[in-house]
Amino acid sequence: MQSRTKSSVINSLTSITTQILTVVMNFVVKIVFTRTISMEYLGVNGLFANIITMLSLADLGIGTAIPYSLYKPLAENDHKKVKVLMKFYSKVYNVIGTVVLLIGLGLIPFLPYLIKGGEGVDNLSFIYALFVIHSASSYFFVYKRFLIESDQKGYITARITFAFSFLLSLVQIAILYIYHNFIFYLLSSIVFVVLQNIYISRKATKLYPYLKEEVKDEMDKDDVKEITKNVSSLFVYKVGSVVTNGTDNMVISKFLGLVPVGIYSNYVLVTKSLNNVVSQLFTAITSSIGNLVVTTNKEHSKNVFENLLFLNFWFYSFFSIALLVLINPFIDIFFGSKFVLSQYVVFALVVDFYLNGMQSVSTSFLNAYGLFYEGRFRPIFMIIINIVVSLILVIPFGITGVLLGTIISRITTICWMDPKIVYKYGFKNEKDVWNYYKNYLIYFFLFIIIGLTIYYIFRNVVISNIIIWIIMGIVVSVIVNLLFVLLFFRTDRFKYFYNKIKNLLLRKFRHQS
Repeated sequence: MQSRTKSSVINSLTSITTQILTVVMNFVVKIVFTRTISMEYLGVNGLFANIITMLSLADLGIGTAIPYSLYKPLAENDHKKVKVLMKFYSKVYNVIGTVVLLIGLGLIPFLPYLIKGGEGVDNLSFIYALFVIHSASSYFFVYKRFLIESDQKGYITARITFAFSFLLSLVQIAILYIYHNFIFYLLSSIVFVVLQNIYISRKATKLYPYLKEEVKDEMDKDDVKEITKNVSSLFVYKVGSVVTNGTDNMVISKFLGLVPVGIYSNYVLVTKSLNNVVSQLFTAITSSIGNLVVTTNKEHSKNVFENLLFLNFWFYSFFSIALLVLINPFIDIFFGSKFVLSQYVVFALVVDFYLNGMQSVSTSFLNAYGLFYEGRFRPIFMIIINIVVSLILVIPFGITGVLLGTIISRITTICWMDPKIVYKYGFKNEKDVWNYYKNYLIYFFLFIIIGLTIYYIFRNVVISNIIIWIIMGIVVSVIVNLLFVLLFFRTDRFKYFYNKIKNLLLRKFRHQS
């Protein structure tokens, strides 16, 4: 079995590389979309995507519980336990897919109440039905993906996912250019998600041939009890995440209209794509963290956590600052000036991007330790704060007000509650969480100070084409990362990662020699 470090590096590099390439293709598709189909359809795409996000509540958070339940039997090569779990999850996901389909289609009569300015969109109900079918179909055959990723082989699913995404992008570009048809565009997505899940399922069976063996045993009562307990708590987490990330477009559509949703969706595409790339680093190492927490002591796990927090800060601060300077010129160049939002929206978007990203490490350890029940009340507070503040601020401040609702809900709940749970129940060392809070605040203030400084230095630079935009991106990248090196090169955290990278490169060089 390969080491956790090696697995993490392979998974991270593969995931990041494939995600970057996927992001590029997604942007090409989105640019073609904006130039071949009306802005109202762009708004519909963003709104229905949010509604489908709400429907993902039907999985009750079980997608997070699966890896946790698999870490130990995989580490112990307990094939019997793995087979029983896979049989159980197969039944669960078939039920989930069916429930999503039925509930989703049942919401069709309520669509008019969520949309302002949808008169220019034909076949609205049918389009929504296709979104629902796409979502429901994604649950069938998907459960075996978790087995591969829990076994620290996420690079395999990452490569497969990229291959299908690349082919889908080519098909959708052709459809948009030739037919200018949104329905054909959606149908192609449904076909590819089904084919991808079937392929990954067969790949898992090939990697783990014991899955072909007949499974006569059923889940142990204690295991069912544990999974039920975790899932019930995870459902609350799932609700909190979905409401926080999935209601913005609904509020914007209801109070501001479909066109603002369409314009805002381009910004969401940029931030979500960037977050997907950066978060791959931490998502890819989650299985290794799961292996870590079941095979090492609490103190070592805590040190890994604090080192990863520093790495998390570095990445998300850098990309947040780059967004602050470069996102509006990017939208202007690729989508047009009519799609550009105010800098106030950008400020709020960047802060939300940073706060969301900084939770990656806490989330990974919460999942790895299975601390779902312990934090079951946090999402409820997050939901209430987010909805209330967003509804209060949307009329006076527009999109900025909706984002402020999300930001305030994060600061008052997830930013301090999740790490407290990890330290108290995971590391069994609650008092050290105050050191985490101190470091978190230092990181946040450094991010704000450096970000505003860089923004005011470059805010008057005219970025009129892609060449200037790339040059500006390089300049910002060099300055921000150089500042971080100067600030941290004497710290233990910096030295830890510097030595890790140096040793990895030296081993690579010696191996090639």
